Amino acid sequence: MDSIKFAGKMSFQTVAVSFLLILSLPSIPMAGETSTYDIVLSGKTCKPSGTRTITCDYRVGKDLHFTVDGIGGSWTGITFIKSDYDGDFYATYGLGHGCVVVKPGQTNWKNPGCGGPGSAFDYAFVSSKTGKVYRDWEACMKEN
Repeated sequence: MDSIKFAGKMSFQTVAVSFLLILSLPSIPMAGETSTYDIVLSGKTCKPSGTRTITCDYRVGKDLHFTVDGIGGSWTGITFIKSDYDGDFYATYGLGHGCVVVKPGQTNWKNPGCGGPGSAFDYAFVSSKTGKVYRDWEACMKEN
C-alpha cells in the first residue's frame, strides 16, 4: 500500500512525522502557567547583612526555602533550610557552574516528559556570587 491521502493534500507519512515533531517540542506555557524562574523571582527578598554584603532569601512554593548569605563578601554561603524532592520544589547545587538549581518537585510534574512550566525540566538558576536568578545555567555561570 502506497501512502494514504488526507483531503488529497498530505500523505499519512507527512501527518505522522508532523505529529511526532509536535510531540517532541517543549511544551508552550498555557495561560496561567508560571515558570519556575518566575516563581523563584517572586519569592526572592534581599537585605543588607553588613556594611558591604547582602543576604537573599528564597521562598519557593511551600517546600523550598534557602538563603545566599554574604553576597559581595569573601565568605558567601548557601543555606538550604527546606528542600523536598517529593514536594512542590527542591534545590541542588551545580559544582561546575556554581549555581543553585531550583527544580519542581514531583507534586508539580504535570507533564514530566516535556519542557516548560509543569515539567520536570523547568529549572531556575541562582548565582552564588550575586544572588540573581537566571533561566539557564550558561547565563548563571557567567556571573560566577
